[in-house]
Amino acid sequence: MNIWLTMLGMAFVTYSVRVLPLVAVRVKPGPGFEQVLRYVPPAVFAALIVPEFIIPQGKFEFSPAFFAGIIGVTVAWRTQNMALTILAGISSFAVLRLFM
Repeated sequence: MNIWLTMLGMAFVTYSVRVLPLVAVRVKPGPGFEQVLRYVPPAVFAALIVPEFIIPQGKFEFSPAFFAGIIGVTVAWRTQNMALTILAGISSFAVLRLFM
């Protein structure tokens, strides 16, 4: 019985934390705030991915992933094509892994 109460409590807390902002704030955010929110997903993605490229074992090293990441960022910046960026990153990683 105790486990069920714990699970129900956790579900309630999770649900209320997600629903409360939707219920409490019924005002549409301004254009400045919406513009700032557009940068949140790339920033979170970069914060999750970049450390694995730069310091995969806890220290800086020039690994195939590091150079493939640089190639992927360069292709994304120049072409702004997601499919080409993924293809360039994966293929460069495969080739660099053979030679490094």
